[in-house]
Order: sequence, then C-alpha cells, then structure tokens
Amino acid sequence: MKIVPSKSARRPRMFYQRPLVLLMGVILSAGCVSAAAEVASAGGGPAQVEFDSAFLIGSAGSNADISRFERGDSAPPGDYRVDLHVNDQRVGRADVSFRSAGESGRVQACITSDLLQRTHTDLSRVSAEVLAAMAADNACIGIDAVVDGALDVFDFPAQRLDLSIPQVALLRVPRGYVSPDSWDAGVSTGFVNYALDGYTADNGFGRTSQGYVGLGMGINMGSWRLRHDASARIGDTGQRQYQAIATYAKRDIAALGAQLTIGEDYTSGELFDSTGFRGIRLESDDRMLPESLRGYAPVVSGVAYSNARVTIRQNGIVIHESTVAPGEFQIDDLYATGYGGDLEVSVQEADGSTQQFSVPFASVPQSLRAGVSRYSVVAGTVRSAAFEGDPAFAQATWQRGISSLVTGYVGTTLAQDYRSAMAGVALNTPVGAIGADVTHAGTRLPGRGSFSGASYRLSYARLLPATGTNITLAAHRYSTSGFLALNEALAALELPADGDFDSIQRQRNRAALTVGQKVGARGGRLNATASLADYWNRRGSDLSYTLGYSASYRGVGYSLSARRQQSGENRPATHYYANATFSLGKVQPVTATANVAQLQDGRSQFQSTLTGAIGADHALSYGISARAAWGGDQSAERSASVNLGYQGRAAVLSGSASVGGQGTQASLSARGAIIAHAGGITFSQPVSETFGLVHVPDAQGARVLNAAGVQIDRRGYAAIPYLSPYRVNRIEIDPKGLSTDVELKTSSQHVVPRAGLATLLKFDTAFGRSALLQLALPGGGNLPFGAAVVDDSGAEVGVVGQAGRVFARGLQESGSLSVIQDEGGNPICRVDYALPPRPQAGALAQVATTCTGGTAQ
Repeated sequence: MKIVPSKSARRPRMFYQRPLVLLMGVILSAGCVSAAAEVASAGGGPAQVEFDSAFLIGSAGSNADISRFERGDSAPPGDYRVDLHVNDQRVGRADVSFRSAGESGRVQACITSDLLQRTHTDLSRVSAEVLAAMAADNACIGIDAVVDGALDVFDFPAQRLDLSIPQVALLRVPRGYVSPDSWDAGVSTGFVNYALDGYTADNGFGRTSQGYVGLGMGINMGSWRLRHDASARIGDTGQRQYQAIATYAKRDIAALGAQLTIGEDYTSGELFDSTGFRGIRLESDDRMLPESLRGYAPVVSGVAYSNARVTIRQNGIVIHESTVAPGEFQIDDLYATGYGGDLEVSVQEADGSTQQFSVPFASVPQSLRAGVSRYSVVAGTVRSAAFEGDPAFAQATWQRGISSLVTGYVGTTLAQDYRSAMAGVALNTPVGAIGADVTHAGTRLPGRGSFSGASYRLSYARLLPATGTNITLAAHRYSTSGFLALNEALAALELPADGDFDSIQRQRNRAALTVGQKVGARGGRLNATASLADYWNRRGSDLSYTLGYSASYRGVGYSLSARRQQSGENRPATHYYANATFSLGKVQPVTATANVAQLQDGRSQFQSTLTGAIGADHALSYGISARAAWGGDQSAERSASVNLGYQGRAAVLSGSASVGGQGTQASLSARGAIIAHAGGITFSQPVSETFGLVHVPDAQGARVLNAAGVQIDRRGYAAIPYLSPYRVNRIEIDPKGLSTDVELKTSSQHVVPRAGLATLLKFDTAFGRSALLQLALPGGGNLPFGAAVVDDSGAEVGVVGQAGRVFARGLQESGSLSVIQDEGGNPICRVDYALPPRPQAGALAQVATTCTGGTAQ
C-alpha cells in the first residue's frame, strides 16, 4: 500500500512498512474495507491512500475496485451541520455548504462572512474583492482563497470541519472564549427534583420516626426559568412542617453578562452578609466569562459512627437532610443559598446521641483580572421568619480589576433607619493576596437613639510551592460596639420599647484560618483549621480548631485527626480519630476501612467497614460495618449495620439498617427527577441547575457516557443530570448493546447550554432490518470486491466483501438492491430479496440470492 498525498496537502510521498501492508490486506480480504487510512501533517488534510489489491487473498483482488476508500476527505457535495474547529479548538456548530473541489474527488467548504466571524478571523485582513465574491449568489470560495496559508479538512463520518488559519489572521480573543452565538437556548420543560427520606430509630426509650421531602420544582419557558425550592418534614405525631426556601423567576442577559432574578432568593454574601430577599436582583455571572478570565458553597465534612442522620441548617432553614453510612462523610452538593451565614450541622447517631458543629465561611480576597468587573444590584424586602413586617431594603456592590495587582470594590446597603457603606481593596503581592475593607453602618432605633460604628476586615491567601504550604484562607473581622449589620439592625428594630437590646448578639471578632502543609515528597499532608468568634454582649467565645494528617504507604491510606470545640462558656470537647483504608481484589475491588476514635463524651470506639460496588457502571453499591464502643459512664456496646445504594436510570435509591448497642435504626431514601417535555415524561436521576435531554429513536438500552447509570428509555429519551453552562459539553452515546437493526448516525455531539435551561440533543438513527447477504452471479464468478450495494432510493446499505458476502443494514422486509461499482452510479446487477422472519435475539438473518442482469468482473 502506498500513500499518495492530495494536492492540497503538498506532502512528500511516504511508504508504510510491509507488516502494516500485510495487515491491511488481511483486513480488506475479510470484507472490512472501511479502514480508510489518514496521514496527518502539520498543515494538511487527510492523504490519498492507494490500496494494492494484490494483497487481497484469493480471486477477490483480481476484480476489486476500492478507489472510493482511498480519499479520507471525500464526501458527497451538499449542506452539512458540522462541528467547527479552528486550529484544533472547537468554536461551535455551523451549517456549511460543500462543493466539489475538482477531479481530486474531495469537497471544499464554502466560506461566508458569517463563518469567518464565527472563526474569529480578522476581516480587516480580507480584501474587499474576496468579501464581494463571497457575497455573490452561488459563490463558493475556499478558505485558502480567503486567507493565505489556510487549509480546510472535512471529516465526513464525524461531521467535523477543521480549519487551519495562521494566527496572524485571527482576532485576539481570550483563551477558552465561547461565542454567545453558540449558546443553546434550550427547550420548554417542567421538572420536579425530589429527595425522599424515611428514618426510624429505637434507642431503648421509645421509637421515633421522621420523614423528609426536599423539592426543587422548575419550569423553563424560552429564556426564563421559574423555580421553587422547598422542604417538608413529618414527625411521629403526624406534625407537618413545610418550609419554602426560595421562589423566583430568572433569566440571563448576555449583553450585560448578568443574571436577572425576580422573586425570592438570597444575596450572594461575598461583601455583605447574606440576606434573604423578595424583590429583584441583577448581578454579573462570571460563568459567562472565558475560563482564562474567571476570578463557593461550603463543603461539609465530618465523621459518623453509625448510620447517622445529617441535618444542615442555614439562617434557621433546613437546606439538607440525609442519612450517611458509618465513617467519614462529605456533603458537597448543597444548594447555593448564599455564601454568608454559618452552616449549623447536626449528626444524629442511631443510638440517639447527637453531634453538633458549625461550618464557618469567610470570603477569600476578591481579586479580579485587570479590566474585569463584577456587580450586583438588589431591591426589595427582607425575607426572614424572624421579622414580622417586610422591611424594604436595597443593596449594591461593584468590584473592578484596576490592574493585575489591584482590585477595588465598594458597596452600600439602605433600609429604613439603616445605612451602611463599604470600601475595600484586594492586592496581589509577592507575599500573597491581601484583602482589606472597612464597612461603616448607622442605625436609628426608636426610643433608644442612634448607633454607629465600623467593621474592619483583613483577609490573606498564599501558596508556597517551594515548601508545599497552602494558606487557603486567613480572615479576621473586628467590629466596634456601635456597628450593626443589616440582619442585626432589623432584629433590633423588631424589639418592643421595653425589649432587651442585649438579646441581639453583636459580633466583636471573627477569625478563620486554614493551612495545608506537604510533608516531604511522599510523607503525606498536614492540615490545620481554626475559627474564633466572640460578641460584645455575650460572655465566652466560640472556638474550634482541627489538626489532621493523611498519607499512604504501599496501597494503604491512613489519616489522623484531632478536633477541639468550645461554644460560649460551655466546657470544651475534644475528639480524636484515626483511620486506615485499603483495597481487596482487582476485578470487583472491595474497600476495607478500619478506624478508632476517642469521642467527645470520653468513650472510645473501634469500627471496621467493607464497601464495594457491582454491576454495570458499578450501579449497585454496598457497605457492611461493625462497631464496638466502651469507656465513659456507659457500658460497652456492639452494633452492626448495612447500607445499600443503587444508581439507576430513573432514580438513585439507598437504604440502611443497624442493630445492637442501645437500639436499632432503619432508613430508606430515593432521589430523582421527573421531567415533562414535548416528547413526554422522562424519569431521571437528580438534575442540577443546568441539564440536558437526548433523543435517540429506537435506541432503548443504549448508555449515555456522560453520567453513570443513564440509559435511553423505551421512547428514545434520557436525561443528562448535569451540564456546565456557557461551556462546551461533549455528549456521547455508547452503541454497545444496540440491536443490529438500529444504526446510530453519529455517536457524539457538542453543546453549549445557557444556565438553568434544558438542552435537547437529537441523535439521528436509521431503523431497518440487518442481514448477511450471499450474492452470486448467474454464470458464476465473483462480484467486484468493494462495490457498493444501494437500495431503490440510492442509499448505501452495504459493501461487497469476499466471496460475495454483504453485511447490509436498513433493509425493508422485502425489496430490490443494486450493486454499483463506479462513482457514476451505473449498476452491475440487481437483487430481489425477501427477509425471513426475525430470528432469535442476537442472531443475524441470512439470505442467499442471485444478482441478475450482470456478468462476472
């Protein structure tokens, strides 16, 4: 086999070594003639390949015509919707016309001014004559005629157009830029995200049962999305508690790079404390920026000693509740209800004991790139169960990257009898990022006079690569006695004339620190966290600090930690924990974990756990745990627990049970989504803010590779639970397991979804019978190897292989086929066929028939 360069490629002649030639001959002789070789070079397209038919086994090589497989960039002229790449970077999807490029057999893309703008070509470098020629009717101007040194390569099977354009001819755009023209507007949908959890426990003093329902409901219409987030709890006595977390309508405004929200939500809390509001907000969205120009919902982690109930509250509202297995847990999928406001975490063990701790958060330095702005404007009423009225307020913040070293920011909050203003700066210095700001507030309290004061904040972040030290966050805030934040001021305004003003906690100092230190090349990592808060009108301090170390040795991971916590004047409590983890087996690995802990009540415990997953995509997970506790004021106890989880196409299910010690526990939970769209109802795993739908007709059972456990349902639909907004997402369908009667025209697509909307991707399929045809000529002899087999509509259904065998797809139950050899479509002979009844699953229908009207070639 020899490689002949195409004229556009201008490459020297090349030869493959003999072993590869022999291998290609064997492949072709077996009928797998779809092996079109491509040779890439720095600036050219697919090379023309010549297959030497002498390597074909038997008599097939004597009459083989496989010239149509020799051009990797050949395709029928026409209009195609292609994935557009410039210098190997995807820029979007476009409808492009292709025309024949002469006798070479390849097609060339017809370049238009709109297409040039999509590729970020500098139009000022294109001559007026070329622009006029492109605008003419029926014109087809190649990229090489528009830009000197440019080339185009069309990958017909992948529907991909690659343009190679010299960098000097391109406009300068930030790396990672995605044009708003390529943002997908989504389709109309309605959905309900649900989290159902039932929990029952008997700790020896009586049985308690609870039910929890978390709901995230939404409707997408055009550019708008309507949302309502809520939770409900049901207790033993049938008491029901429903809490509305947020209700709002939202849409993006591309021209402003912002999101518009109308309804109930929370302010971001980046500069001022987070506040629930009912009104209107316009704020910039950094996700619309290129990745190179982008400048946090907290992660909750802890340790459970049994199948435990974790409840997380923020600003007095339950925002998350779930059951976790024994051992370390991490919850990183909380709804974004605001950066401000400590998270109060309660961990209820199966024996009724409860751990409580808080997760503080302080903003990192607000550094932005030079020329980048971030803003937020909110107007409405404060939304809080603590306030009887609806106090009106307005808030505005603005941040600006003044230079690569300096970022400035200002803000103000206005309400009845309350005013505050902030000014600050963030500096990138050789010793780290430093942020400093001051907020001045004035409050008039009827009957108590006026209060005024200031709050000073200093924050710092630093990474020392040489020593492996990472100071993630160091922040300190000091407030004078007369300073009241908005929530504090509104609470004070709610007090009656004879109310106790000191019942309003006014923070004095607040500090937080997180430090990570790498210990040697393989020595693991040391982490330390600390937080402190005290108040003007409350004795004692809230203090918490943790010291931890983690490493691995010969496949065994281990960690040690110590935590000490004190709240107000209560006695401090100390907790110690040691853990080791290793894997067993290779085919279906099982993870073994053992830990020992010194609990806050003085008791000690030892716990061992086995966890694993089985099935396709490891959809079924399990865990078995044994625990022993002793010491303190209680007698020794032993307990065992089991946990099961299943991640399916329509939902995520889990269950747990434990017995021993001082009681028993059991729980069941289900999380998922129900999506209504033009094609019907689709059941799904829980979906995120931005999700997608795929429609693949007749492809039931095919897997969507973007998410574990997601498969096409019987109507051809599946939901992709999460997509990244304003970023290129690649969606792939795995054809493995599809019936041979279904042909997937393309297995992957790209999409850039807009935030909060649901994108629909349609994958074209062809449904028809598949069969192995054994074709023979009336007078004997073989049909030409590599000849095309087409149906009456001209669609190719197969290729003649060795000894006249054809694997044909897309057939009707009966019909006629033509065998053609040259590109003019002249038939060699015709075949009338009738397929037998459908065979058993997995079997392929076989038909032997005579090709009439032709002679041996």
